[in-house]
Order: sequence, then structure tokens, then C-alpha cells
Amino acid sequence: MNVAGVVKDWLLIAFSWSVIKDTVTPVNLIGYGLAFLGVAYYNHQKLQALKAKEAQKKVQQAAEETGRLLTERESNGSADGKKGDSPV
Repeated sequence: MNVAGVVKDWLLIAFSWSVIKDTVTPVNLIGYGLAFLGVAYYNHQKLQALKAKEAQKKVQQAAEETGRLLTERESNGSADGKKGDSPV
């Protein structure tokens, strides 16, 4: 069951409790609370994984850019005859 299904169930329970006046026992409330905590934890972990993936992607892009710049610098240096060594 996905998160949207759990939220749908909560809405159905809230509707039956408020409109139909169905009884909700303390055990039911504990179960609803645990389900809520589970969904909140799932969303938190999913968000953390997404942030970590984005951060890793930025680091990889920066590394690629650095490599590209170093390659260009080395290419320009060898074309100009400037390698840091002076002919003796």
C-alpha cells in the first residue's frame, strides 16, 4: 500500500467518525497514530535520500567541470609551449 492509500484511509475514517458518528476506540487512535508516524518517517527518509542524491550530483558536476578546466589548461599550455619548464 502506498502513502496515498494510507491518507485516503485516514480521510475515510475521519468522514465516518464525523458524519456517520462511528465510534473510535483508544486502540484505533493508537493505530492511526502509528500509521501517521510511519508515513511521516517514510516521507522524511525519502526527502533525505533525495537531498543526498542532489548533493552527490552537484559534487559530480563540479568534479567534471574541474576536470574539463584542467584539460583545457593543459591543452592551452602545451600549445603555447608553456609547461612550466624553461629551455636551457
